[in-house]
Amino acid sequence: MIYQIFTTLLKWKSSRLFLQWAKKRKLCQMLVPMLREWAERDTVFQYPVLSLLGQNTLNEFGRALAKWKLRRPLIVTDPILIKTGVVAQVIQQLNIHKIKFVIFEGVKPNPSTTVVNSIVKMYRRGECDALISIGGGSAHDAIKGASLVLSNAKPIREFQGLNVSKNAAIMPIIAVNTTAGTGSGATNVAVITDELKHFKMTLTDKNIQPHILVDDSDLMMGLPVLSSVWTGIDTLVHGIEADLSIYTSYFTKTYARQCMRMVYRFLPTIYQNPNNQEAREKLAYAEFLGGIAFNNSSLGFIHSLSHAMSGVFNTPHGLANGVLLPYVLDYELKYNKVVAKIAKLGDYLCMDLPSKDELGKAKDAIRSIVTFTKGLGIPTNLNEVQPKITKQQIHQMAIKAMKDFCGISNPVQFSKREVMHIYQNAIQGKFDNI
Repeated sequence: MIYQIFTTLLKWKSSRLFLQWAKKRKLCQMLVPMLREWAERDTVFQYPVLSLLGQNTLNEFGRALAKWKLRRPLIVTDPILIKTGVVAQVIQQLNIHKIKFVIFEGVKPNPSTTVVNSIVKMYRRGECDALISIGGGSAHDAIKGASLVLSNAKPIREFQGLNVSKNAAIMPIIAVNTTAGTGSGATNVAVITDELKHFKMTLTDKNIQPHILVDDSDLMMGLPVLSSVWTGIDTLVHGIEADLSIYTSYFTKTYARQCMRMVYRFLPTIYQNPNNQEAREKLAYAEFLGGIAFNNSSLGFIHSLSHAMSGVFNTPHGLANGVLLPYVLDYELKYNKVVAKIAKLGDYLCMDLPSKDELGKAKDAIRSIVTFTKGLGIPTNLNEVQPKITKQQIHQMAIKAMKDFCGISNPVQFSKREVMHIYQNAIQGKFDNI
């Protein structure tokens, strides 16, 4: 009920501005508990309890599990990772330490409520005592959602919002990364698709922060180029939005800016040479930095528009982010207070920008981002991703984007009409300002 009221308020620009004003004055602390949690978001920082970062850290993973004295964890992954042998590398560590396990291999992109419920059933049937995800954001988000259901005995749809759950996880939550993009393994955020409503639910909950994160670049070496680019662009957007967020801090800015630099420098190398070990290693670190940054500052309207598009068309998240990124930034140039922030992106990304004034630098920065994403094979407009998007579908996406929690931390607030305008620009490949 509380979340329904909150998302109703998010539908209007005026309500969003009121919520920001109330938070700044800590008025939210006098309102309902969920809003109090949101008001305190910029003073509490969360990390995975144990983060294993770098090449060969999978060898430390088995020893870490042995200390937990696990009896039968449930491994959650997808058929492709089983076929490529990545899952076998993780299982080898379990076998070394004589840990039995059960495998669920039904994870799909944009994990749904059905997938979460299937994991819950297998966990109970197998009498498991831990959740281990092997994969990218889809696998990690799926076990986070399942942990909420198992620990609180409520349907997954009841956990939309911020810190809705009452009970801490009754099992260890363990994320083994095979992509360098989503940052999900480092965050207390899960995005689950409600299949009935075609809506991506955002679950932000301190009780789903992973206990162990493994970011071993060796596990990412076989990732296809297309997936590498899409997840890498997702990481870049995490850094950009965490830096632009109205709830950013010196702490999150440090993480966000280093994340952006590393993606900008090393993702083109992976695009040209997917087997470059150094580039894989650096992207793994960038994902971790971006995840920590947005875990503590939240994101913005690029993610809101992307979530809405994926909810309607099941578009891969990183791909949607990559196409929408320059169009949202371009529209924000009409707001003077954002121009300086976007102009500084050029400095953080080590761009050689010809303009001297702030507006010129901001436009140059966005043009450089367009060139960057285009050079990685990212489509330049939404028509190339989803042909023949109708006005009704634009309206449908705009409604969903306005309900998305990520937008509340955007540097400026949009109306539904403005969101529709950005979608239309992205479909036509048209920019208002650059």
